[in-house]
Amino acid sequence: MNAKIISLFTHSKDVFFVMDMDGIILHTNQAFRNTFNYTEHDLADLNFEAICHPADKERKEENLGSLMRDKKLVGYQSRIKAKDGCYFSMIWSLILGEDENLIYATGNVLAAAPCEPGHDIVQHTIQSLNEGFVVLDAGWNIAGYNPAFQAMANLEHAALQKVNFMQIESLGLIDRVAEAFSQALAENKSVQVQYLNAHSNSWLRINIYPYNRQLAVFVRDITEIKMQEWVLKLEKDVLELNASTQNSLAQNTAELLKGIENIFPEMLCSVLEIDDHDKLVSLAAPRLPKAYCDLIEDMPIGPNIGSCGTAAFHRKQIIVSDIENDPLWANYKHLAQPYGLKACWSTPVISSKGAKVLATFAIYYHVSREPTELELSIIARTVNILRVLIESKRTEESIMEQNHRLQTIANISSHELRRPVATIMGLVNLFDDEDLQNPLNKEIMTHLDTTSQELDGVIHSIVERTVYIKASGTDD
Repeated sequence: MNAKIISLFTHSKDVFFVMDMDGIILHTNQAFRNTFNYTEHDLADLNFEAICHPADKERKEENLGSLMRDKKLVGYQSRIKAKDGCYFSMIWSLILGEDENLIYATGNVLAAAPCEPGHDIVQHTIQSLNEGFVVLDAGWNIAGYNPAFQAMANLEHAALQKVNFMQIESLGLIDRVAEAFSQALAENKSVQVQYLNAHSNSWLRINIYPYNRQLAVFVRDITEIKMQEWVLKLEKDVLELNASTQNSLAQNTAELLKGIENIFPEMLCSVLEIDDHDKLVSLAAPRLPKAYCDLIEDMPIGPNIGSCGTAAFHRKQIIVSDIENDPLWANYKHLAQPYGLKACWSTPVISSKGAKVLATFAIYYHVSREPTELELSIIARTVNILRVLIESKRTEESIMEQNHRLQTIANISSHELRRPVATIMGLVNLFDDEDLQNPLNKEIMTHLDTTSQELDGVIHSIVERTVYIKASGTDD
């Protein structure tokens, strides 16, 4: 460790610590231990992540990447858990000591959540919530808040102490929300309101609880919940459409993709069927340019054939976040470039018995990007719905074909089969079994031979149709 830096911060009022690249705390100053009430023994061999708020983990990884790139990081904010379980909002400056592979960090407290005796568990719970919590007086002034609310408000501690709740721009509050707050105070009852935050294009749910002329308010981002609800309704509508109408598979698939694109406006969805020659055939692509769809029509599946061809060939999901530089698109990126397509994620739709790839479901973007957990979840659900649509329509078509063949067999049995049988029965009655040398018997035998061959042909035709019906009932 750098002795000069250690000496400089030994008696500093700023919080200071040193950790290695694995996050193990190697040194802290007295200000660190006093602020968070830890002893040197408590901190020995402790990983810094153990005292970070769980919700800050993803952001910590991103900032660590910035530190590795720039060798320093200024203004990094996180929440640190004190020994009593309360969280402190901190702002840090970090320096990477490359020679030693150590990270030197200094910080200051932005906001603290004191835990008074008897209230530890309440304070700990509120401060640990990923849901925003804020206490307001009757004039909507902020009396207290947790770190999650501060992150939602995107304001520093000093600004939050001065701002009126209704003036926080990042919350995108609308008149209906203000009315809900007034109702909660006037009627002294809890109120819930949901609204679209136009500032961040996200859905927020606010629960308001009045108490002693103050309001305890919980704010939660429910965008993912709303999207899951919309997707569930879309799935229900499409399945009902599939069951109750004579729409084609292409029409029902297009309705599904249009619904997804309405929920996720930046997505451009496509479904390509795999034909009997292992080629990609467009089934539906509501918003993809038709000229582009024509270019990829009848493209064979195989390794390194874009996202869809590769996904179908390997029978696994293929995520291409950057078409321009991905080797899977080396020979095909010129097809996507004129239409501004930058990313393509493709997932195979495999038959329920796992024997065959039925189609691929692809999502294109006009920006280079990876899918989120929500998007991966939606993709998995959509693939399941597509499997149902494709297999049900193919089953329906197979049943119609079988019914047609059964009707044909019935017609053969009632007409073509009856004729040679009746002829044979008539010829048998004419046969002279008392005088076998009767010249008429020879002629009868000739007719019997001809008629039996005709009967054999009819039976063969029935057998062929029966074999087809049995075969069509099995999975390819």
